[in-house]
Amino acid sequence: MKKLYIYWKPICYNIMHHKAYALFCVFGAMLTFVFVTILLQIVHVVRGNMPPALYSERIVEVPSYIWDEQGNNFKSRLNRKDVQMIMSQLKGYENYTCYHDEANNVRANGQFGMNMAVYTDYNYWNVFQYDFVQGHPFTEREAKEPRVVVNESVAKTYFAKANVVGEELCFQGNRYKIIGVVADISLFAQDGHLSIWLPEYFDRGMSGNDWVNTYILFPEGTDMEKAKKMVMSAVSYVAEMKHVNVTQFPEPVRTVQEVRAEVFGGHLWRMSVFLGLLLLLIIPILNIILLSVANTSIQVAELGIKRALGANRDFVFLEVLIENIVLVIVGTLLGIALLLPLCQFLDKLLFGNMIIGSLTILAEMNWTVILLEVLPLSLLFSLVSSGLPAYWVIRNPIVDMLKGGVE
Repeated sequence: MKKLYIYWKPICYNIMHHKAYALFCVFGAMLTFVFVTILLQIVHVVRGNMPPALYSERIVEVPSYIWDEQGNNFKSRLNRKDVQMIMSQLKGYENYTCYHDEANNVRANGQFGMNMAVYTDYNYWNVFQYDFVQGHPFTEREAKEPRVVVNESVAKTYFAKANVVGEELCFQGNRYKIIGVVADISLFAQDGHLSIWLPEYFDRGMSGNDWVNTYILFPEGTDMEKAKKMVMSAVSYVAEMKHVNVTQFPEPVRTVQEVRAEVFGGHLWRMSVFLGLLLLLIIPILNIILLSVANTSIQVAELGIKRALGANRDFVFLEVLIENIVLVIVGTLLGIALLLPLCQFLDKLLFGNMIIGSLTILAEMNWTVILLEVLPLSLLFSLVSSGLPAYWVIRNPIVDMLKGGVE
């Protein structure tokens, strides 16, 4: 404890007498932590099994388009009647859902806006898993009643109260009763752009002419390659009924996991993530190193006196190192405290004026990512940005340090 106090007293003195430097280091470390955390959590959302696609590796996305024999122009998009024909050809699946999404006007509690809504069946809630913070999803019986599920952002936007279950919401001029509220999810998650869920029974396109997105959930342990071939065979059957040849140029059948890996897992995405991490770490490190060097050079004579009075190189090195590590730790703690508020600020800044309502970059903090990925990177950031200036000081002879000069 006594040894720690020997270091702590001069560190506090230096910080109090170099406030601008200390604030810059803390602010730089805080921003680095926040943006590295956002980037890594987005990667985790994209690549991992996160709500609502907890079973992404065994959910098959059915192609929405039917192509001609040259594979150039689509003849038509699959509608609900087509999906029923496809499902009649399949066996061994656990559940399936199809939905039609669109943006339209919303009116609730005297306020007006526009949001992205989806008309779907009650099976949607069995294929995709959401966290309900209030109420429940619509059941098979409720799917024929004017019921609606909204996300937290819609609930907060239109209603100034904690519990909105039982409130009314108008979409496309029809009134619906809110029966459930789901937790917000990241824009980068599956269906992250959706904010309102309505029973397909009230879709104006239920005549069969509307297009739909279709997803089939297969049981755990299913051979997904065989399952995808089976789905493709069923799609080809429907195409033949529409007199379209898709045997050579079909839109590929993939799992949700494969689709997301293709969209976000290509070389360009991986390179962007790598460069993003590099910039978010290297640039602040260089800034803090340069500022640390400039700040330390002011203290060189003082450190030289300590060396002359008997302090060894290790003592001086640790003093400079610990001072910078303390500043980085303070910045990291501030980053943890301000992460969600800063994300909410970015949400409003980037998406606040969008016609389909607000979107969410980061819905919540993933402590697994923070503890196992971000904090180790912060530790590396701290050691590099602190260690190099400290080494730069102690490598000089005492005489040069007393003169206030270093090489």
